[in-house]
Amino acid sequence: MCEKRIRKIRRGSHLIRLREARRQQRLAWIPTPITQEAAPPPRDTQPTVDKAAQSRVILELACKTIALMQKNRLIQQKIVALQRETSKFVAAVMSNPENRRRYLEHVRLYGAGRITLVPTTDAGNLPLKIEPKD
Repeated sequence: MCEKRIRKIRRGSHLIRLREARRQQRLAWIPTPITQEAAPPPRDTQPTVDKAAQSRVILELACKTIALMQKNRLIQQKIVALQRETSKFVAAVMSNPENRRRYLEHVRLYGAGRITLVPTTDAGNLPLKIEPKD
């Protein structure tokens, strides 16, 4: 049967020849049985684990995570406060008729994004909402 296969391969493609050569190599390789004398000593499958050290590391990570979450919350609060302050500043600047006229003139000349005034409840300030250019 091997002879038929080899004859077929000689007529076939290069990939088939490579596959057959690899198959022949696998068949030729026969692992030798390991004797007890040559066998390495059995190793421990489970390395010794210090549970106290693992617990300490997990506790440190938890403490660091909590500290980072608190910092993140404070930074987020500062960002929101800065956004409010910026919105109030822009509304105050745009409440001046001269600034509003200049801005509308700029929009007409350069086709910048439009600003829509949206009323708010705090002290009658009008925050600005920028819309994308059409």
